[in-house]
Amino acid sequence: MTRTVNAIAAAAALVLASPAAAQVRNAIERAQGVPSGLALPVQGVAAAEEPMAIGTTPAAVGFVGGPGLAWFREGNLTPDERADGLYLAAPLGPLGAGYSVEWVRPGAAARYRRSTLALALGDGRAFSFGVGWSWLRSSDAAVDGLRGWDLGLTLRPARWLSIGAASLGRDARLGGVDVPVQYDLGVATRLWDDAFTLSADLLADDRARDDFHPTHLTVGAGVELRLGIALALQLAFPLRSDPALGRDPSVLLSVAWNGAHVGLVGGGTVLAGRNGGLGGVRVSRERYRSRGGGDGMPNVDVGDALEPEKFLVFTVGDRDPYGLLLRRLAAARDDRDVAAVGLRIDDLPLGAGRVEELRAAIASIRERKPVFAYVTGGGTREYWLATAASAVAVPPGGALDVSGLSSSNLYVKDTLARAGIAFDVIARGAYKSAPEPLVRTGPSPESREVTNAVLDDTFARLVADVAAARRLAPEKVKALVDVGLLGAEEAKAEGLVDAVLWPDELEGWAGRLVGRRVRLGGPYRPEPERRAQRWGRPDVVEVVQVEGTIVSGKGRAGPAGSGTLAGAERVARQLRRAAADRQVKAIVLRVDSPGGDGFASDLIWREVVRARGRKPVIASMGDVAASGGYLAAVGADVIVAEPSTITGSIGVFALKPDLSGLLAKLSVARAASSRGENAEWRSFAKPWTPSERRALERQIDGFYRMFVDRVAEGRKLPRGEAERLAGGRVWTGKQAFDRRLVDRLGSVQDAIALARERARLGPGAWVEIRRSASEGGGLGDVLAEAAGDVAAAGEAPLARAVAALPELRVLALLEQLGPVVALPVEWVEPAAP
Repeated sequence: MTRTVNAIAAAAALVLASPAAAQVRNAIERAQGVPSGLALPVQGVAAAEEPMAIGTTPAAVGFVGGPGLAWFREGNLTPDERADGLYLAAPLGPLGAGYSVEWVRPGAAARYRRSTLALALGDGRAFSFGVGWSWLRSSDAAVDGLRGWDLGLTLRPARWLSIGAASLGRDARLGGVDVPVQYDLGVATRLWDDAFTLSADLLADDRARDDFHPTHLTVGAGVELRLGIALALQLAFPLRSDPALGRDPSVLLSVAWNGAHVGLVGGGTVLAGRNGGLGGVRVSRERYRSRGGGDGMPNVDVGDALEPEKFLVFTVGDRDPYGLLLRRLAAARDDRDVAAVGLRIDDLPLGAGRVEELRAAIASIRERKPVFAYVTGGGTREYWLATAASAVAVPPGGALDVSGLSSSNLYVKDTLARAGIAFDVIARGAYKSAPEPLVRTGPSPESREVTNAVLDDTFARLVADVAAARRLAPEKVKALVDVGLLGAEEAKAEGLVDAVLWPDELEGWAGRLVGRRVRLGGPYRPEPERRAQRWGRPDVVEVVQVEGTIVSGKGRAGPAGSGTLAGAERVARQLRRAAADRQVKAIVLRVDSPGGDGFASDLIWREVVRARGRKPVIASMGDVAASGGYLAAVGADVIVAEPSTITGSIGVFALKPDLSGLLAKLSVARAASSRGENAEWRSFAKPWTPSERRALERQIDGFYRMFVDRVAEGRKLPRGEAERLAGGRVWTGKQAFDRRLVDRLGSVQDAIALARERARLGPGAWVEIRRSASEGGGLGDVLAEAAGDVAAAGEAPLARAVAALPELRVLALLEQLGPVVALPVEWVEPAAP
């Protein structure tokens, strides 16, 4: 009887060991007549990361990034043997969950069904700790009901290294006898762009007496080929002679075809002179590496892509749609499934700086595959963008607007005076013309000078780009701009477009130009690769965004459709966190802001300087990075701007409305009591007194001197040179580059590439680009943003009309910006084409 119990206990030990052992071990066990699971192509405990690897370690399910299912059939490993297995895994919140069931029909022996349930906790990339439970059902009473619990731990400290350990059969007893605990200790490396994996495992048990008794050494190798074919080999070497198998190694070989979401696997096991066959299929929501069909042509509606996704009236998904568009265009460039890219271009909310940035992104695609632009509306800027494509088409009956660039202001001093409203202004910088529409009846000579200089610079660049793209003489382009509006056929005859087409003709047109059939699809939403494809955590380049008017506190939506308010507190917190995060190797400060509150801007500058002391900080400028936006950027190591970015405006002003005349017209009497000669300097119900004006002038003068000093220090300019370039003057990015106010001309992608270079992250390094703007704040921030979305959705027509007038928008923003409005660039953007 004792011998029987011991024999059953030994068999149970092997049954419970099979989830922990390398999968080739399962073949060995069944060849010895021991109930076990299928021999699947899993390369050891350290490389286990798919649903079918639940039988190797419960930690495997912690690396599964989306629902996955696999089914396998095995046969002839032993005489008349057949076995089937079903394996499922999916993320479940912070957990990974997996379940498998295997039906084994071992010829003359009793059939059995083996089930395993596993849960894992980890970060999905660098570590996973799993717990599993296994149990058997069989008509054989000796093994029916056999169960035990399992542990697994996998650590992936680097992209090339994985270390794993599993312990199975803990606390298992059968017939009153302890079942030996089984161990699998493994290491693996992944090389050659994560396509080649090598592994080694040591298998052991404790012989039911807290011992460590090695039994096998297994080694494995796997390679993923570009054709979508994956090969895997696993060898098991017994460390002691086995009566049934001798000391010959066992072999498991598999070949897989990988589609993006479906794969086929075939292979077999060579064991003691006998060959066993294996076939299976996997289905996964995650995208595996595969050879693409190469006939897709996504249709990117640029205008729609620039709008945040909405659910009802709430913004959902990425809150930086422009950055998301850039990332998707870069993905389309590298996607082998994409044969060409279609762009639909209509009215776009873009300034000249971001038009140039998008042109660069389109040009980078065009270097690898065709890009087709379909222009259905918009004006000169939209056409400027479209000329970056390989070919341009317009719909029949439409008009192409290439009427040029313009800038205009409304001067409302006299209009406001009729209502009893005046503005008190203190400005430092002869070119600081932002308040002029509120306090003058026309532009100053300085304002005219700047506006014309910016328009001339931007227009010359536009003409040069269009002439080069359309193979036209610059004089010809200027002549067509003077014509302005051209019909579709006329635009084609003049060489501005390549085709006049209805939307349903685009696919055939693109196919003819590509030289083969292409499939015109919908919006492009690239899928990330399988999460476990790369091991460990990537290095990070963090993009911290300063978008909108800079204010103290946290960012939020502005009043009456006035745009986003960039909160200095939130930006400073993001900079501090990125500087302290060891995973973040460099920071890109993305500035698209006309400035705002001077003291809030200076707070951001301070955090940029502090972050620069710990890691590289590169500033990238979008449409506008002026005044406070420029002050924030000047603390960076390097400043990158587009040639048409509006920047500079190194100057300061304070602005306050005086509503005393309006109150008088409305017969509103006012009584005030105060202590302190300047206690009422904030009041909108009175003009500044001479004493209040002197106090504010001291403040403004001090801030202006500090601003110039910051520029001189950050740009390494003599103080006199910085003073000469200041005065509130606005420059284009090209003009600023020529005057050493910026270091390089380029896009945010160029800034990211420079950040990688400064952080010594080579071209082959795995780098994640993380954007702080996409991250939500606390519950209060979420509710505030939701409230802003609701308010914008329900905005009355009158409020929208007010927001359309820049001068009145200033009134709505004054309370948001604080008592001293310092550094805002021209509210009416007279120089922005």
